[in-house]
Amino acid sequence: MSESPSVFPPFPKFSNWKGISEYFPVQKESVWLNYCGTTPISSYAIQMMNVYLEEYAKFGIFTPNFSEPTIKKEIRGYLSEILHCDPTEIGIVHNTSEGMNFYSHSIQIPKGKRILVLENEYPSNVYPWEHWQNKGVTLGFVKVGNTPNEFLENLKLELEKKDVFILSISPVHWCTGVVFDMEVVSKLCESFGTKLVIDGSQAVGHIPLDFSKIKVAFCAFAAWKWLLGPLGLGVIYISKEESKGFQLVFKGQASVVNDSNYFPYRDEWKPAAEQFEQSTINFNDWIYFFASLKMLSTLGFSRVQERIYEVAGMLKDMLHGLGFTLESDAFPDVKTGILAITNHKDPKKFQPEAIQAHLKQNGIITAVRLGRLRMAPHIGIEEEHVNRVKTHLQSYLEKL
Repeated sequence: MSESPSVFPPFPKFSNWKGISEYFPVQKESVWLNYCGTTPISSYAIQMMNVYLEEYAKFGIFTPNFSEPTIKKEIRGYLSEILHCDPTEIGIVHNTSEGMNFYSHSIQIPKGKRILVLENEYPSNVYPWEHWQNKGVTLGFVKVGNTPNEFLENLKLELEKKDVFILSISPVHWCTGVVFDMEVVSKLCESFGTKLVIDGSQAVGHIPLDFSKIKVAFCAFAAWKWLLGPLGLGVIYISKEESKGFQLVFKGQASVVNDSNYFPYRDEWKPAAEQFEQSTINFNDWIYFFASLKMLSTLGFSRVQERIYEVAGMLKDMLHGLGFTLESDAFPDVKTGILAITNHKDPKKFQPEAIQAHLKQNGIITAVRLGRLRMAPHIGIEEEHVNRVKTHLQSYLEKL
């Protein structure tokens, strides 16, 4: 093992965004507009994984640059920068559902209280709470409304009933792209003694989230959306305050301190965030995620968010020019990277499934949610891709 270790491959800073799509091979064959759903791998992540696999082939688990503690520290460091929190408050899991279930089954909620989630929320933030309905706790839904302000009014009406123990919401609605003011939401929760839990899958990496300003007890999110990570990897955040006395209902090999020493069996648990990392992890996914975060960090996390808004703005202008209306037309001053197309000036031409199928036949990937055609771009989308989408939307409209 005297061979000199490799170094992490560099990533260019891109003073402007021209040519960055070359790092996203999917954009050569198609126009991927489902980054709030799943994200194909970047060539930079492939390069990083190749370096790791070459090292692993030579050194096994003793890889000099890719030890588990090193990569974990890097991942936690990047995520704490995004969330404005302490790295020790971050844990790595497989997905949002897993994180939410672990947390939901490990806490206590008094009988007669309510858990409140968003109307039409993604199942990962609904199913993990359902078991409480058999324990004298009600699971309720707060209406989203048509604008962020209308949602806040609806939320306040629910909280004023003074029985909401937990509010568990997504800061960005996965179907409509509506963004909620989490600082206001946090203050409302504090004023009524309600714990705030966040499903961050549609928010982290997409909109600014500052956990030093927002009082969040717990958060779980997927790595494979706005953070460009791998399918099957997720993250949890548990605040230091929530960590006090917290103990996960499940206990695995890695739940205890000094877990690499197997005997004697141990009763002393790791800190709360690390309790969620139950046992041996898929380290390949960690390398992939590390590469994606390193790439986004090099570009600048806030700069990436602004680019997402910029590209979404280009698409929005194009769609308006073709006669389409969008959900975000009702809240034009709120930035979002999710465009939910709701209609067309000729309503007969707005058939979301038919438009989606036409675009897919031409290599353009979108989604249909709640009767809306959803588009969600990322930094891999450039002006040429927007023009390609325009061309094929025009051909759809003209044939009707």
